[in-house]
Amino acid sequence: MSINTLVVGGTGWVGEEIVSQLLKRNDNVTLLINNTKSIYKNVKIIKTDISNNEQIKLNLYDQNFDVIFHIASLPGDTGDPRQMMDVNVNGLLNLLEYSKNSNVKRFILSSSISALEWYPATKFNKPDYLPIDENHPCRPKDMYSSTKRMQELLALSFYHQYKVPVTILRLTAVVGPKGRGGGRGYFEMAKMLKKRKTVTIPHFNEEELCHYVDIRDVGRLHLIASEHKKAIGEIFNCCGSRPTTGKEFGDIIKKYIPEINVKCGFPWSMAQGGEISFSMKKAKDMIGFVPKYSMDESIKSIIKWIDSPDYETFDKNELSYGQGVS
Repeated sequence: MSINTLVVGGTGWVGEEIVSQLLKRNDNVTLLINNTKSIYKNVKIIKTDISNNEQIKLNLYDQNFDVIFHIASLPGDTGDPRQMMDVNVNGLLNLLEYSKNSNVKRFILSSSISALEWYPATKFNKPDYLPIDENHPCRPKDMYSSTKRMQELLALSFYHQYKVPVTILRLTAVVGPKGRGGGRGYFEMAKMLKKRKTVTIPHFNEEELCHYVDIRDVGRLHLIASEHKKAIGEIFNCCGSRPTTGKEFGDIIKKYIPEINVKCGFPWSMAQGGEISFSMKKAKDMIGFVPKYSMDESIKSIIKWIDSPDYETFDKNELSYGQGVS
């Protein structure tokens, strides 16, 4: 039997990957979007402003969904605190209230490891321990990180107080082709790879240890979390099977484009020259999720894309990283 699924923010980079995987499993997919365009023809579109509760009530009052994926957040700090709160926090609140009054069986929130505190535009603070698990203290110090943590607390409050069946996924740096929004850096890197002369990678030096996740694994974890009973009321890290040093990152690129010159020093990096890594033990033990794609396969997918006709027709007019990261 097909599942009725609502994807809030389904036209973003991660959103489109999730929608693609949902369609492959034959879900009935509805997208809740603002003014963006959808690449899909076989989905229902509801256009509304998620920060406007009256619009949400008007557009969703007669709808019935089994699963809601909430991916709609600003992709970085816009420099406008009120906008950050309106979209990231109030937008989520409106969807959680709708879910409280409906028969939603699962509500999956896409959060970020920035909810812990790590955001590229904020000075790096060494973790208490490595690898970082879901119990590490949260110490956000900027508006983006703070709103992501607020999202988590809000979703958990609706779970404990109103029994909304939420699951929270903390995404680390997502890697893959067609990067935009929060992943726009990978499109900038793709443009350099396309020229095959010099590429700057998102590490400050070769020793820096960062932890990435392939966009395909991000989609996989969202779907698995939406199906597993033990996922309800939980937070899970979402990252690859192992972290990557700057040297390893560069060596993978050189494996596929031997003639290219690899440089460290992209405008931002996760660990800013230090070390950061995350544990996937909880997701494996509780819901049986194991990352499938290695960093080699992630970079290979970008290189394959830049050599495809799809690269030339890709819409390059997308949002930038966010304040302090561009």
